[in-house]
Amino acid sequence: MQITIGHLNPVDSAYHEAAKVFKNVLERMTEGKIKVRIIPELSLSGGELISDVQNGQLDIGITASSALGNLVPITNAFDFPYLFRNIQHAYRVLDGKIGDFVNEQIEEVGLKNLAWWENGFRHITTCCRPITKPEDLRGLDFRTMDNEIHRTLFQVWGANPISVPLYELYDALKNGTVDGQENPLGIIIPNRFHEVQSYLTLTGHVYSPALFVMNKEVYDCYPWDIKEKILHAANISRDFERNFLRRNTPVYLQIARKIGMQILTKNDIDFPAFVSTSKEVYTLLGKPYRSIHQEIRAMQGFLF
Repeated sequence: MQITIGHLNPVDSAYHEAAKVFKNVLERMTEGKIKVRIIPELSLSGGELISDVQNGQLDIGITASSALGNLVPITNAFDFPYLFRNIQHAYRVLDGKIGDFVNEQIEEVGLKNLAWWENGFRHITTCCRPITKPEDLRGLDFRTMDNEIHRTLFQVWGANPISVPLYELYDALKNGTVDGQENPLGIIIPNRFHEVQSYLTLTGHVYSPALFVMNKEVYDCYPWDIKEKILHAANISRDFERNFLRRNTPVYLQIARKIGMQILTKNDIDFPAFVSTSKEVYTLLGKPYRSIHQEIRAMQGFLF
């Protein structure tokens, strides 16, 4: 038996390293009855990756939860700006009853989210000028994910959102097709966007979960003991992936500085302006998610 995993990122990314952990754990637990094949750097959009898992071309896909927004609208709830106070807050939401509720909705479209992995807090990079306040984005052609919440946020900030698949983004930045983009550090550095961007602004404007999502029909075909081993391996690799990103955050920043990027931290920017102006996204699009947002905010006081 073989399980094929696909993702869009390079082999030195958290996705790939954690997928190898899943492979090693599951193959060991099943005594080699299941073999895992990992395919990195697929030339697909996140939405196309999800489609390939749905139709069985891939057994498992790893991608940002934003890619599922058009198919399972409730996943959009997580993409609203400045919703999560910190990573501990995000983990409690995703690994608890709210994450379980969203997983139930995901199953209705033929997918099984085995575990909530992580992209992390998203930041801004630009080629032409530093971004210290929202108005600095005005007029820039800016790559966002093909997701209404993300597009609307950058429209509110005055940018012109453009959808570019991840595998085309390096060239789009290099050639000036777009002036900037937003992603977590664990995406920016492994994909070498720091080579073709001059400024990194640590806005942390959205916490981006990742899906480790399996074709549900394939998952359901396994006996219960194999299902348990799959879920156990997924949770072990989830913890590894999250810790990998924590360990490598200072490394990513060091790499960016070494190549000459100017890094603007929260202390260098008008951070309250980013937070206050982002509230318009809730006014424009937040009504369907008001209840789940209230539940998420009610959990903010928890700290590990």
